[in-house]
Amino acid sequence: MKIHRLLLIAVLLNARSVQAQTSTEEPGETLQLSPFVVTTGEDRGYSAGSNVTGVRYVPETPLPQLPSVPVTLIKRADAVVIQFALSNSVDKQDARNKQLSAAIDAIAAAIKTASGLKLEHQEVRLTSGDRRGSFIGKGGVVTSFANIAVIAEISTEMRLYERVKQVRDLVDGAKLSGETKLLDGPVGLFVRRPNDSRKELLGKIFEDLEVVKKGLGSDFEVLVGGLSQGIHMRACSESEVELWIDYSFSIRSVRELEAKKNNAKT
Repeated sequence: MKIHRLLLIAVLLNARSVQAQTSTEEPGETLQLSPFVVTTGEDRGYSAGSNVTGVRYVPETPLPQLPSVPVTLIKRADAVVIQFALSNSVDKQDARNKQLSAAIDAIAAAIKTASGLKLEHQEVRLTSGDRRGSFIGKGGVVTSFANIAVIAEISTEMRLYERVKQVRDLVDGAKLSGETKLLDGPVGLFVRRPNDSRKELLGKIFEDLEVVKKGLGSDFEVLVGGLSQGIHMRACSESEVELWIDYSFSIRSVRELEAKKNNAKT
């Protein structure tokens, strides 16, 4: 329980930022969590600083990015994505690739024993050629590898760290064939079609625009810009993400504009 508590504290303290990507049958985005890890390009999301509490491996990620605008949306994540890497460097090509393929099949079978889990093959590379000997020694290492991800639905009944632990226990319990090695990778919150929230975001931005106009009065003109930008995201809790657009207001004096027009006429 001590590791679990540390893990939860680390998630709550460090889960912030933007950028990464994982896809299922429907387009979606992954927000990598710290101490696990989050990601994005256009309309995507979240990366946090690395932290090794409670996990075996976490890559370095960019510094956190926070919204610089007052209007944001908080949405519940659709799932959590747990990534894994497998490798096998056995000398013989046939043995190497068979062992790696068998290990993937074993993990897939283990994942099927629990509900709400889906295995996704992100990249599988089965290399050809044997590692040959020489007068000095053996040649370079030939490695086959695979990057896989488990997409796990999250609910209010099961906390994030419990879901991650469940998946990792299932994967760790799978019998890996031969000399195949397994490495834990980043964990992220998965969001389906974040761009679906654009209409709601724009509505709230224009509400904010009207408040600004009312506060400044008729002596000022307020224009809004940046609305065509992509949606940014960050994890703001262990099961929620914050979405925003980097919009901006441009405020101009109506009297000054009228004076410029009059000067241009004369």
